[in-house]
Order: sequence, then structure tokens, then C-alpha cells
Amino acid sequence: MRRFARFGLFLLFLLSACAPQFDSLAEPTDLPAPTSFPAPAHAEEIRFALIGKMPQVNVWELYDGSGSTYANRALFGSLHPRLYQLSPLDSSLQPLAADGFPSEVVQDGEGYSATVKLRAGLKWTDGAPFTAEDVSFTANTALAFEFGYDWGAFYPRDYLVRAEAVDSSTVKFIFKQKPNVGIWQYGVLQAPIVQKAFWDSAVRESTDQLPGESLRVEIADFRADLEIAQATLADLTAKVISLKVNGLQDRKIQGDHLRMEREVLYLKETLENLLEDYAEQVKLAQEALHHLDDSGEPTLGAWMTGATQDDVWANPVNPAFPFGTPNFDRASYRFFGDEESALTAFQTSEVDFILSPLTNPPHGANLNPSSSARFLVFNPANIFLADPALRSALSCLIDRGKLSADILQNKAMPLEAFVLSPQWHDANQKSPCAGMDQSARVTYALGMLKNAGYSWGQETAAQAAGQNLTLPNGEAFPKVSLLAPSKDADPLRYAAAKYVAEQAQSLGIHLAVREATLDEVVYDVYSSGKYDMAMMGWRLAEYPAYLCEWFGGQTPLLYPSDRLKVVCEALEAETKLEAARQAVAQIESALSSELPFLPLFTVAQADAYQNLSYPTPSILNGWAGLYGAPSYATPAQ
Repeated sequence: MRRFARFGLFLLFLLSACAPQFDSLAEPTDLPAPTSFPAPAHAEEIRFALIGKMPQVNVWELYDGSGSTYANRALFGSLHPRLYQLSPLDSSLQPLAADGFPSEVVQDGEGYSATVKLRAGLKWTDGAPFTAEDVSFTANTALAFEFGYDWGAFYPRDYLVRAEAVDSSTVKFIFKQKPNVGIWQYGVLQAPIVQKAFWDSAVRESTDQLPGESLRVEIADFRADLEIAQATLADLTAKVISLKVNGLQDRKIQGDHLRMEREVLYLKETLENLLEDYAEQVKLAQEALHHLDDSGEPTLGAWMTGATQDDVWANPVNPAFPFGTPNFDRASYRFFGDEESALTAFQTSEVDFILSPLTNPPHGANLNPSSSARFLVFNPANIFLADPALRSALSCLIDRGKLSADILQNKAMPLEAFVLSPQWHDANQKSPCAGMDQSARVTYALGMLKNAGYSWGQETAAQAAGQNLTLPNGEAFPKVSLLAPSKDADPLRYAAAKYVAEQAQSLGIHLAVREATLDEVVYDVYSSGKYDMAMMGWRLAEYPAYLCEWFGGQTPLLYPSDRLKVVCEALEAETKLEAARQAVAQIESALSSELPFLPLFTVAQADAYQNLSYPTPSILNGWAGLYGAPSYATPAQ
């Protein structure tokens, strides 16, 4: 009988936790073992609630698109090893199966390479040693089957050529191009690993369904022929156009042009058909891997493969796990058909933690910031909104605490920065208005605008909005609008837009909220450019490469500036964590002064748990974002 899937994140997406202060980020030479916590108490079981149906996938499908669900990750979140993990408490990169940090990425022939040493004495649950062969087998299998989704992110084919076992305790990764921090430390080094001995023979059978070498060669040949034909056609097209412009005719050139058009069309259609055949064969091979039986698969994590009984899945603790034993003998997962049933079980103390997101969290749920961040975006083409002094004044008047608690009814958490994780955020970057009351905010904002040359017909006061704001050049400030999703589309962004408009109007800015659908908001910001300000939302990654997507020249409609282009190019090629942090700090410092966006809030993540204690009550994305983190929980005293 086919068994339920494994998820191997060992709290990896753990990825979204908080981090140490910026001044303690230097890479150490002696690395501690992954953080473990002494157990003040012990219990037989930690009981989780999930809404939906119990999943059934193996590890290969788990990290592919069809199997990557929250329930899968929750049930199987500690079964497969990683070389490194991010600490859920401070987001620092910690060695797990690795012994210390990896070597530097160095030039190796026409490509690049780096090695990782493995910890001694690690064993799978069947007693077999964990070796470099397991690491290389996993990476090379993911590459051979051309997986996308999580497998593709962990082992990116655009960068990684293959992995090799140098010896039983050393694995070498070979790259076709130099990997940056996002590819290396936040990708390959945190990938799940399976046991080669268990999967090797079954994977070989599925490999037979992959496209053969003859098809690959045929595709390469047609691509080369098409490239030559397109160049020839372009040359003939230029000649035909020249003849027409000069009122001349040349039957040979025109005939050659017509024949080459047909040749290019033939090559394109043939290549498309070959690529369709190739994609279909890859898909069939991937599906064959998805359906392999994983019964009896050895694992290496804090918890072992569980079983189901009375619609409850239970993972027993792995007593041989080398990095500390959890405070429970087993982690059980009970599935409910809807939120109401799960809440009823929670209220009657049948479960300790409701993992699935809740529409109506119970009273007393812990609120956490999440990766779903919301920003006020200025149209860079609007010259009247380009002044950083104006943006700073508006930012000062926006009380993020009031916005989150009062306006958004605690469904949001204040956001003051462009980077969520303190591992990457410079804690010294703070708003000058942080902690001020409303009167102080008004005074400070007015001072900034006066110093920049603005004036009013009637100046803003504590209880009275300013009137007739005048630009430094003496012109009246024009009416502007704020593009935002409608109340039905996104009630939080809609309410925030109304609040921002009120604060703008108190400065004498005539700002009207313009409602639209979510698609219309995205289209206007990224395509048409028909907006003055916009309420935008993104889910931000732990590693802040998105800063260069926004502000490094990749998306000119958002921020058409070359100021950050050089540092972003350096960040794109950087392999060292500390140098990458310095680059991110430089970017964030520039953004804090220019304010092309105003950070506003993150959507609150509610943790609904009882009878449990965690090392800290609030982390980025909550403990539910870490699937309940059973290895870090303790029974409440």
C-alpha cells in the first residue's frame, strides 16, 4: 500500500523567522550545533488540527507543484535532512547535516564549484550512515527530472550542473555560472535530501521514461538551424524593404525571401512539436517518480514516519536524532472538514494548535507579523510626488500602530521597513517619527515641508487640516488620487487607503481614493502607469532579492533609477553572506531616504494554540507558519 508523503523542511521554512542584530552578523569560524532547548516539561503528545483531507504523496511529489500543500508540509515537516537550516528564532544560517560552513565558491574550469563537509556519525532511521552519495543522488535526480517548483528552486538547472561525492563525507557542487547568496545559501544548501540506497533502483526505472539523447540532439540541431535561418531572413527582409523604398524589384531576392519565410515557419513548427514531445516525456517521467511507493523509506529528522489511526496521523519522535529530542513522544494531526469543527475541538481542548489559517481566530490568539506586506507606492512619473520631503512628511503622519490596531482592527501589524527579516534588516534604520504622538507627528511633518519650501493658505494644525498646499515654486499642489482595491476585493488595503487619504488631506493635499479590482491595480502600476499613488501588496521572501527587482532597474515603472544598479549587480553576483548583507543595508539606507514606497503594514498571522509554550510568543509568520514547530514546543506548565 502506498504511503503518505514526507515533507523535509525540518523547520526550513523556518525560512521566514526573525534574526539577530545587524552588528552580530559576521560569519563565525566555529559553528554551534543547531539550537536546542531544554525541556521544562514532557508530554506524550502534541495535538494539531488541520482543515481538509489527509494528504497522500511521496517526497518527489511533495516538493513539486502538485504535492506542495500546507497539510503535506505540516505532517512531514521533520523527516528529511538538510545541510543547513535557518533558525526559527533568529533566521541565522545554521549547519544541520553539514560540518561547519561550506568552502568558498571558486572558479573551476569553465564553471564554478564549492564543497561541503558532512557531520560525522549521522544515520538514517534504518541505521545506515548518511553520506555524500545521498546528497549527490538527490541533487542529480532533481536535475535529471527537470523538476520545477520547490525542487527547481533548491536545485536550479540554470546554475547547478551536478553534485559529486568526493568521498563519503564531502560533497562537491558544480555550477555552470557563479551562484549568488539566493541560489547558494538560500537554495542548494537548504535542499531536502533522500537516501540513495532506498530510492536508487526505483528512480532508475523512472529515468527510462525521460527524453533520450537522440531527441535532445534533434532539438539542438533544429534550434541551431532556426537561428541561422532567422538571421538569413532578417538580412533578406532588409533587402526587400530597401528595394521597395527605392521603387525597385529583384525577383531573385524576393523569391529567396519568400522561401526563407517558409523555411523559418517550418523550422519553428517542427521545433515546437519536438519541444512538446520533450515536455510530455519529462512530465510522464516526473509523474512516474511521483507514484513510486515510499513504504519503509528511511528518514533522518526529529520525527519519524507516522501512521494513521481513527483519522489521526501521528509521527513518533526519533530518539536517535542527534540535535536534541523534542518534548513530546509523538506529534498527532487531526483533520476537520471545516473551520467551525476545528474551533469546536479547540474549545473543548481536543487539540492544542489549529495550524490551518482561520477566518475567525479564537479570542486570545497570538498575533504575528507575516510576509504579506503592504506598501504605498508613488508613481515615479508624477513630478509633484517626487520630492522625498513630501513623502517623508506623509510617512510621518501615518501612525502605523494606529493604522494596524484601530483602523484595521488588529488584522494587521505595523511595518516600518522594506525588509522583514532582522537577519537582513539594519535595526538602526528607523523612522524619525517612530514613537511620536499625533501632535509631534504634525509638528515634525510641517517642519520638513517648510524647510523644503512648501507653504499653505491655511497651515495644518493639531485639530485642523491644512488648506491650499503650495509647491516651493509657488504653484498650487494639484489634486491627486490613490489607487486601491475595492472594499470587497481587499478590505484591509481599502481601509488603509482611506486612512492615508485623511492624513494627506491634513497636509493640504487633495487626495481621492480611486477604487479598482485587484487586476486593475496591478495593470495600472506595472503596465499603463495611470495612477498617482497605489496601495500595493507583495509576499516578501526571507532573502530580500526583491529589492533589486523593485529598485535595481529591473522594473522601471516602479523605480526608474540607476542609483542602485551597481550595488544590485554586485548583490546578484555575491556568494558571501556578510558582503550580501552590506549590499542590502546600502540599498535599504537609500530607500529610507528617498522613500519610493512607504511601508505600511503586514497582514497579521494569528496563532491559535493552548497547553503549549514556545521560545518566543511572536515570530515572523507565527509558529503556524512553521507548521506548529513541534520540535520547539513544550507542554505549558
